[in-house]
Amino acid sequence: MTTFAVGIDVGGTKMAVGIMDPLGQMVAQYTSKAHSGRPPGEVVQAMVEALEKVLAQAGLRRGDVAGIGVGFAGHVYGEKGIVLTSSNLPAWDRYPLRDRLQEQVKVPVILENDSNCAAWAEYRFGAGRGSRYLCYVTFSTGYGLGIVIDGKLYTGATGTAGEIGHTVVDPDGPLCSCGKRGCVMSYACGMAISRMACERVHRGEPTLLRDLSGNAPDHISGEVVAEAARRGDQVAQEILKIAGRYFGIGLSTVVQILNPDRIVIGGGLAKIGPPLMDACLQALNENIHPVLVGSAEILYSELWEEAGVKGAAALVWERIRG
Repeated sequence: MTTFAVGIDVGGTKMAVGIMDPLGQMVAQYTSKAHSGRPPGEVVQAMVEALEKVLAQAGLRRGDVAGIGVGFAGHVYGEKGIVLTSSNLPAWDRYPLRDRLQEQVKVPVILENDSNCAAWAEYRFGAGRGSRYLCYVTFSTGYGLGIVIDGKLYTGATGTAGEIGHTVVDPDGPLCSCGKRGCVMSYACGMAISRMACERVHRGEPTLLRDLSGNAPDHISGEVVAEAARRGDQVAQEILKIAGRYFGIGLSTVVQILNPDRIVIGGGLAKIGPPLMDACLQALNENIHPVLVGSAEILYSELWEEAGVKGAAALVWERIRG
C-alpha cells in the first residue's frame, strides 16, 4: 500500500494536522485548539488525538504512515529532537518532543521549527518555487523566519537560525516574552499588537477597541485591531503602523545579512494588508543600504495556513525516506 506522510503544525493557539501523499497532495486535514496554553505532556496527548482523528478521516492506519513531521513554534534543535524553549507555550525548556511523541505513536518522527517548515513548503510548492536564496517570514502570534539556500533548509549550528523576532532593536523597550527587552517581537507580532491595544484601552483612550473587546481586556486579537482600523479608529491604526514599522525593521536585517532573492510573507496577520504592510515596506527600504533596495522580490504566501503542515509533511520525504 502507498505510504503517506503526516505534518503537524503546533502554533501558539492552533494545531493543524494533515496527511500528504508522495506527490505532495493533502488527502486529509484537521485543526484543533485543545493544546493551547497546556503543558508539554498534555500537548503531546493532544497531538496523538489529532493524529487519530485525521487518520480516521482519511481511512488510514498508523502503519500506512512513513513518518510524522512536526513544526513547532519556538527555538527547536531539530537534529536532537528537542524544543529548547517557546515564547508562545509554557514549560517547554529543553523538552524532548520528538522522542515523547514517537514513544506514543510508534512511527518515526522528525521535529523542526514551524517557520522552517513553512519556508520549505513555499520553496517546494508555493511562492518560493525557483528561488535560490529564499527567506520566508511569518507574522502571526509570533514573528519567525525560515531560510532555504540552494535547495537546502538552513537551520544553523543548534537549529535556531532565523530567530529574527528575538533580535533586540531597543534595549530599553518593552519586555519580550523571551525575557529580554526591545526585541522585534515585542513590537511586531500578534502578542505585541495585543499588548499595545490593551495598554491603550486601560489608559482610557477613546477607541473602538473598548467596544469590540470590553473595558478591561487581557487580550485583544490582531484581527480585532485590524477591524477597528478598517472602521477608521485612530488608535488601532497607530498600533498597526508601529507593528508594521518594526516588522519592516526586522526584514531590513534579513536583507542586510542574508541578501535573499525572494522574501515570502505569510502568517495570519499578514492578511491585514496595507494598514500593516505599507509601514513595513517603508521601514524596510529606510533601514537597508540603498544598494539593496529592490534586491529581494517580496511576495505573499501562496499556501497560507497550509504552509506549516505541508512543509512538515514534505520534510518526512526528505529526511526519513531520503
